Amino acid sequence: MRAGLSNSELRIAGFGACMISGYPHKAGGLFEIACGSIEKLLLRTVQSTVVSLGGFPAPRAEKYLARRVLEFNPDYVVIQFASTDAQCPIRKANRSISPHGNPSLSKPSSDSSFQSEPSTLFSPFRWGIASLIGYLLDLDPITPLALHVAAIEKMGKDCRAAGAIPVVLSPFVYGSRYTMRNAITYTNALQDLSEARDMIFIDCLHVLSRLPKRQVLQNDGFHLSLVGHRVVGRAIARSIVADVAKRS
Repeated sequence: MRAGLSNSELRIAGFGACMISGYPHKAGGLFEIACGSIEKLLLRTVQSTVVSLGGFPAPRAEKYLARRVLEFNPDYVVIQFASTDAQCPIRKANRSISPHGNPSLSKPSSDSSFQSEPSTLFSPFRWGIASLIGYLLDLDPITPLALHVAAIEKMGKDCRAAGAIPVVLSPFVYGSRYTMRNAITYTNALQDLSEARDMIFIDCLHVLSRLPKRQVLQNDGFHLSLVGHRVVGRAIARSIVADVAKRS
């Protein structure tokens, strides 16, 4: 454990896909909320940086961790890729595979208009159609579970080697019931990995499921609403504050 945890300043880095930066919202994202809450709860200055690789699955993002995140010399690294990896996109362009075996996504999702719109009374109907298509086509997730877990494990080891504590986020909720099956499977696997590798694990699926999906999701059934960001941000803050107290 590096000495920074015992000093007045706490350094926290965020590393993830689009939602780590608060997308599709201009402000009030989960990482921003987490850092602000930690600063207030601990009465300590928090220095933060966030690296958002929109649409990148974990295996593709892994190589950027050292030079874009760990050079910040963080005490904690919040890792958020599971929601992208566990997703089962309907559009073929969003589930293409690169020659190297990693999913190739150039954008977080296929329809920015639905990403920026809050959910409506008709959103659950749209999500139900997406779920039905998933069942009919037997769609696979963006990243197979084994590859996702291996990438997160490697990131965790790299964080530890650099003196940082990895904070792993589970997938968020999805509008599609079909994709929610993956969310549960990936959550369980990441929890087991975190316990075995001494990483902080945030069960976002659990805290988000306490509220109706229409309250925590945008119209696309994938991106979080501002309410969803607040829920996840506060969960991150509680876990890091508890860890700081334990290590002090």
